[in-house]
Amino acid sequence: MTPDFLYTSLGLIACIGLGALSYHLHTREHNKLQPRMVPWIIITMACVATSFMLVVHLMNLFGLETGRS
Repeated sequence: MTPDFLYTSLGLIACIGLGALSYHLHTREHNKLQPRMVPWIIITMACVATSFMLVVHLMNLFGLETGRS
C-alpha cells in the first residue's frame, strides 16, 4: 500500500466525517433569536467538494484516467 493511497483514504474519511457532523449541526433545531455563528452548510459543501476531488484522486491512483489524454 503506497503512502498516497493511505493519505488520500484518511483524508476522505476525515472529510466524510466532518461533512456529516456539520450537516447534522446545520439541520438541528434552532429556536434562539441570535443567528448561528458558524455557517455549517458552507462547511458541509466544502467537505462534499473536497471528497469529490479525493475520490477522483483515488481513481487516478488505481489507474483510471479521469483527465484529458
